[in-house]
Amino acid sequence: MSKVLVIGDTHAPCMHKDYVPFLKRIYKKHKCNKVVHIGDLVDWASMSYHPKDPSLMDSRKEFLEAKRQVQKLYRAFPEATWLIGNHDCLPSRKASDIGLPMDVMRDYQALWGVDNWEVIERYGNKIIDGVLYQHGDRGKGGQISSAYLNAQDEHRSVVQGHFHAQMNVLYFANTKTRIFGMQTGGGVDHKRAAMNYGKKYNKKPLMGCGVVLDGVTA
Repeated sequence: MSKVLVIGDTHAPCMHKDYVPFLKRIYKKHKCNKVVHIGDLVDWASMSYHPKDPSLMDSRKEFLEAKRQVQKLYRAFPEATWLIGNHDCLPSRKASDIGLPMDVMRDYQALWGVDNWEVIERYGNKIIDGVLYQHGDRGKGGQISSAYLNAQDEHRSVVQGHFHAQMNVLYFANTKTRIFGMQTGGGVDHKRAAMNYGKKYNKKPLMGCGVVLDGVTA
């Protein structure tokens, strides 16, 4: 059975400076032996579909700064599963918009230097000890816990990110089963210019992660 550390959305280069040390402490505390990055490892604000703050850096500078943060995370956790999020795949989404074939795109491991990570393509999932891990940009949304609603639809426990202001574990049970939905929170520094699109919302990002021990939340 597995002891899984679930890393929330990091949106490099907007990852909070204290997030990796925090993750390392949690990994050690719970004696984890698996790591899942729930998606949106990187932000790609320079090519985002969100409105762009004029102070944002150009795409080359953003890429180099993001890669430095990704490598810090990779050094801390050299073995992991990475679920591709909607921001991670922005280059391929933009390429599709203008009709470029996908075979001109570099693979994710080579682009970010994470050769040992398992990559799960967008809208894919990973099942560990019966628990379904997904980024969270498919299925149902929700004001409190999208993961809880998706767990009910999947008839199995679901762990996901994507919604930065959601961080909780909610359970559902009937006479036959008990399942949970976990929203992981994330590791985003919401004060970065790339996150300014969220200023209009009352809810702000919650910094956290998830731990699932043998298919049950810690």
